[in-house]
Amino acid sequence: MTAPAPLSGLDADLVGSLTELFRDAYASLSPPDLAHSQALDTALLDPARDILSRSGKGFRARTLERSWQLAGGSVDGPPELLPVVIELLHVGSLIIDDIEDDSRLRRGMPALHRQYGLPLALNTANWLYFVSLALVSRTPLPPQVRLALYEDISVTLMRCHQGQALDLSVRVTDSRQSEVSGLVECSTRLKTGSLMQLASTLGARAAGGCQGTVSALAAYGVELGLGLQMLDDWSGISAHARREKGREDIKLSRLTWPWAWLAEATDEVTYKQLVNQARAISMDWNADQVLDGMRAVLAPIAPRKIRGQLDLALAGLEDGLVHSADLTVIRNDLDELELAFR
Repeated sequence: MTAPAPLSGLDADLVGSLTELFRDAYASLSPPDLAHSQALDTALLDPARDILSRSGKGFRARTLERSWQLAGGSVDGPPELLPVVIELLHVGSLIIDDIEDDSRLRRGMPALHRQYGLPLALNTANWLYFVSLALVSRTPLPPQVRLALYEDISVTLMRCHQGQALDLSVRVTDSRQSEVSGLVECSTRLKTGSLMQLASTLGARAAGGCQGTVSALAAYGVELGLGLQMLDDWSGISAHARREKGREDIKLSRLTWPWAWLAEATDEVTYKQLVNQARAISMDWNADQVLDGMRAVLAPIAPRKIRGQLDLALAGLEDGLVHSADLTVIRNDLDELELAFR
């Protein structure tokens, strides 16, 4: 089985939607100020085009489309702008994450704030949030459904920022071993879990699913988000191609799932030794040394934990749906998701 390709044409749809909205913003100028338009294009659309053209997995958009199908949506799929909405929100959050962590890379290229400067990157990220809201107004859905989608998005953004505050302020090196697992789960539910919940909720609501189906898919999205974050955190240790991400996590003493698993699986002496090594990191090779130590302990544990979480998400969906459904395609998606992080 091969890793999932990005959704067909998604990047082009993202850039196209941005360009259309952007043109509308100053189309009412009379006469149009061409120089002003070019300046705005350079300052806003260029950074947005850059980050959106970098290949991502598109898994949130895929989840939205699966939820549309499971909630009884038409075979034509959801309104074409809805997958764009969730991806723009996600990309905007990535830019903010990179700024706050001063990350070097994003999707194999310099992070946006390093390439265009912090002010332009920050403005682009915030603009993507607002563009997402503007796109909802353009979807061919009943007004009451659009209102519900607006409320879902606003709650999600609030929760994501709460999770980010926790992620930025609490360091694993300052946390008690007994508290780490709970802190990691809380942060993940607020950030990755909330955004994946939004993806599944948008698809289900837009399809006209009953409240029971919407609730089941929303709960699935949260648990799926936990599994996705587990995969992302573990791949920074286990996958050589993602070691940069692992080094960054260690240097920033981030609350990650590998630390949660270590806190549960190791004795106090071993855990404290690894934490002290992480606290003393000053060079990349030291970071690699800690990552290798974590990998040695977690190699037999992490894959089982991740698979268990993905299975839990699927089992909850099976139990929660108010009608029987063939979830084979969901199972395949979860299998492919695991492969994509190896």
